[in-house]
Amino acid sequence: MWALIIIALIIIFFIFNSRHKEPVEVPDYPIRQADITFYWDGRGLFNQFFEDVRHAKQFICINFFIINNDTFGKKFLQLLKEKADEGIPAYLIVDRVGSRSLKNGVEEELKNAGVQFAFSNKISFKGFFSSINHRNHRKVTVIDGSVAYIGGFNVGDQYVNDSPKFSLWRDYHLRLTGEATIDALDLFKLDWERNTNKSLEFEAKPTTKGAYKVQLSPSSHGTLEKDFYKLINDAKTSIKIGTPYFIPSETLIDLLKEKVKQGVQIDILYPHESDHPLVKEASIPYLKQIEQAGANVHLFNNGFYHAKILILDNEIVDISTANFDRRSLFLSDEVNVLVFDEEFTRRVDNYFMEDVKESIPSYEDWFKDPNRFVMAIKKAIAYIVRPLL
Repeated sequence: MWALIIIALIIIFFIFNSRHKEPVEVPDYPIRQADITFYWDGRGLFNQFFEDVRHAKQFICINFFIINNDTFGKKFLQLLKEKADEGIPAYLIVDRVGSRSLKNGVEEELKNAGVQFAFSNKISFKGFFSSINHRNHRKVTVIDGSVAYIGGFNVGDQYVNDSPKFSLWRDYHLRLTGEATIDALDLFKLDWERNTNKSLEFEAKPTTKGAYKVQLSPSSHGTLEKDFYKLINDAKTSIKIGTPYFIPSETLIDLLKEKVKQGVQIDILYPHESDHPLVKEASIPYLKQIEQAGANVHLFNNGFYHAKILILDNEIVDISTANFDRRSLFLSDEVNVLVFDEEFTRRVDNYFMEDVKESIPSYEDWFKDPNRFVMAIKKAIAYIVRPLL
């Protein structure tokens, strides 16, 4: 049975690698100014998020990878319907695969309430494996052109710590005001037009310039690898990576090992428990490589760690929607927010180090499975499907 599964996966892998590649538009945004609020707890984030949505007067643009059809997801969608009923233009994009729990009835309810709704990245028979794996993993919200949200949180019970599976869901998210909202809105408008063939005419109107230097860096179909490469290659003293999945390209893992040789301290923060099958097995070879090279691997042990962050030389912080894995690097639409400010970076680094305190060092038994045969099979499958993880 396992042999058949492996053969099937190999076939899928080769079909996938002969996939049709679609042209991708990736804007190149300048460094701008913004005021920033950092969130690492879903309840605090969505309390402010809901407050901003309730006070919207001009328009609401929201793009999430996942909106679950659960208690919190329904509360979220109800608020959008209420705002649309008030006459506020509300636009919602969700990923077709990530938000598959939203049944047809939910879509109809939203449209009947006046919410402009779209699924992103349609699945097509032409280039089927490409289209099914090309996901919009961005989480971008813009309200009235003056407030934007970008980060790792999705919408559902687990993201506000109401899931029985994990006692805590750790993620990082940003609230932006100032010039950076111009690019956040532009990115949403590009995604909306690409998925609906309709353009949005309203513009961002930031009320302040903002205190911090910020750059939005969208990526798609492989452009993220070179962005990560440049950031890591420029680091001189320290690199801190927080990610729920550590499945880098060979180019990036080789670069990280080279940076260790150069004397750069590297810390990887990774969840002790997994939320998806095979991601741990796919991550283990790379975590062992980087640890053996001299990096520190910390296993978050106080819930689930889902944050996406790079901290470089304690001078630059990158908080994004992108995981440090093959899917984000080569398949998904993502967006990174780079902040070029030592004071802000130190502040975020304090939160990161608090999460390190809630972690344990990696240990040999964690890399193993009580059943060696089962672990060997899992690793073999994970190796084959790592381009999809």
